[in-house]
Amino acid sequence: MIDKTMTFLLGELNGFLGTVFPAGEPHAVLSSLALPDGSMPREIENKMVLALANVEREYAAHSLESSFVPQGNSALQAGPPLNLNLYFLLAGNFPSDCMQALRLLSAAMSFLQAKPVFTPQDSSTFPRGLERLSVEMVNLSIGDLHNLWACAGAKYMPSVVYKARMITLQDGWVTERVPVITGTSQRT
Repeated sequence: MIDKTMTFLLGELNGFLGTVFPAGEPHAVLSSLALPDGSMPREIENKMVLALANVEREYAAHSLESSFVPQGNSALQAGPPLNLNLYFLLAGNFPSDCMQALRLLSAAMSFLQAKPVFTPQDSSTFPRGLERLSVEMVNLSIGDLHNLWACAGAKYMPSVVYKARMITLQDGWVTERVPVITGTSQRT
């Protein structure tokens, strides 16, 4: 579901940026900011980069309740869902054109500010299995921002961090078959 969510956000962002800045190719790519050897991936040059920065468990919606699916004279018990928030970095990688990086970053931020919630009703490509996806900007201190870029192994680019909440993972793995109670009997 993480991959589908990030791909969906990339598509929405490219759809918007393509209307504001018409071009023959997408303006944004989903990628890491640096390769393991420290070099920059070629596909991110002169692009907006959408990079997953962190995955966080959402405790506000934490549910320990298992779900039950009836099946004949028993029910299948599946484990509780895992609710997640995704932190992603949106960076403008235009080494020779800082103004273009700032223009695209501003446009992307305006888009996410104007449309902070995505649902299946308003997005035809909304990932199946999600009910709702909200996106909010995250304020980072200079120190946190420095640490983020250092961990990414890349040199700083104009960027912003967003939090996409709430992604629910539940593959329905059966943990147990439970007999169904069909009635009560009273002993006298």
